[in-house]
Amino acid sequence: MQKNQNFNFFLFSLLIFSLYSCNEDLNLEENIYYNVSISIEGQGSVSTLEGSYQKNDTILFEAISNTGYYFDRWEGFDSDIKNETYQHVLKSNISIRAYFLPIPEVSDNIKLFIPKEIDPNPIFIIENGGSSAYLTSKTGEYLKTWNFDSKLGNDLELLSDGSVVGLFKPDQVSFSFGGYGGILKKFNPLGSLDWEYEINNENELAHHDFEIMPNGNILILVWERFSESQAIEMGFNGSQDIFLEKIIEFSPQERSIVWEWKSSDHLIQDFNPTGLNYGVVSEHPEKIDLNYYDYENGDLMHANGLYYDDIKDVIYVSVNFYSEIWVVPHKYDTDTTKTDLGDLSFRFGNPRTYKGEGERLFFNNHHPSLVTLDNKTLNHFLIYMNGTKEKQSIVYEFELPSEFDINPLNWGTPNIYWSYSNPEIYNAKISGVYRLPNGNTLICEGDFGYWEVTKDSKVVWKYEGNGTFWRGYVYPNMQ
Repeated sequence: MQKNQNFNFFLFSLLIFSLYSCNEDLNLEENIYYNVSISIEGQGSVSTLEGSYQKNDTILFEAISNTGYYFDRWEGFDSDIKNETYQHVLKSNISIRAYFLPIPEVSDNIKLFIPKEIDPNPIFIIENGGSSAYLTSKTGEYLKTWNFDSKLGNDLELLSDGSVVGLFKPDQVSFSFGGYGGILKKFNPLGSLDWEYEINNENELAHHDFEIMPNGNILILVWERFSESQAIEMGFNGSQDIFLEKIIEFSPQERSIVWEWKSSDHLIQDFNPTGLNYGVVSEHPEKIDLNYYDYENGDLMHANGLYYDDIKDVIYVSVNFYSEIWVVPHKYDTDTTKTDLGDLSFRFGNPRTYKGEGERLFFNNHHPSLVTLDNKTLNHFLIYMNGTKEKQSIVYEFELPSEFDINPLNWGTPNIYWSYSNPEIYNAKISGVYRLPNGNTLICEGDFGYWEVTKDSKVVWKYEGNGTFWRGYVYPNMQ
């Protein structure tokens, strides 16, 4: 009995000691204080007072900008904080600095300007079919202007050394449609012509877009004429000359064509059983239905954009009248591309073009591109869908498959990763979309100007120009 009483007394003592120790620890915690110091860069104030605060206190920091300034960021926390208000649980002494920057003056072209959230890089603004281009800051200042003796037709690209390469309209052409070019030219940084290459004759005409490849060669869109008799023999259901698409690869060094792909080699039609290319359209999505779109002037396809994927070695082609994207294989030589191996590797946007099932997403489209962030090309695809059906343009970002299914009957629309629309954005023609270095998206609304939206679809910048615009590009190292 005595032994049990001693043991119980021991337990009771241990409990009292533990409670005492806990209270002592709590009292120690309550007596711990840390210093908070605050400094300011620029013109503004912070609502929080400097001084000593108890450990684990939750402190609300609020930055208040003076007129003409905006709050940019906090420094001193574990990471830089951009929000004007920030709650912090105090665990140690901290020294906080609030940065306020002056709101820049902007031109009359700038209709919205949220400086803290925009990508700071200037925009290379390209007039649609005009004779000028501008490297323009986000405040609307022209940093550099290019004026040309002939009109663009349409694309123009700025190279890292300050040279420009562009498609231009010749003085005379044998035929033309909207977006025609004819001459590819390169101007050096001083504005002098380095070289030019003309694709402009009775049966061929360069148009709309080109793409500079990693090896320096240039892919160019070309219209190719086929006479009425040739068209009928191919299974065309009309009675006129037709103009189909081909892609050439031009070597500036050799001044010659080193590769080409022709849509005419990959056709199918179910109109004329005795004509060429006859077959069941729905059974061959890899083939191009010659009779999907019958336009009165014979411009049946009207491709308007190219993008080269050097990882997959394919070319993404925006085909406006088919309202879809074609994926063209580039890995074969020219002779092999004429065979079935050169058929489409994938297509999406409008399954009606091959009499397939599924939702039609595109109603005219422009400016295909892959997303590049931190100098890494992602397997994400951007396109500006003009939206002629509902008169509402939509920007789509798709997750492409890592590999394209070799069975065309398994093809479908890639997963939509992100999209953006705005009731105020609509243009039936031209226009484009570009992913900016900070992750925002630049939208060119061809008859308005440019929009910048965040990944959360917040509009942070708007530029209203005079005239119409083809596209906009960004060159981070050029100010």
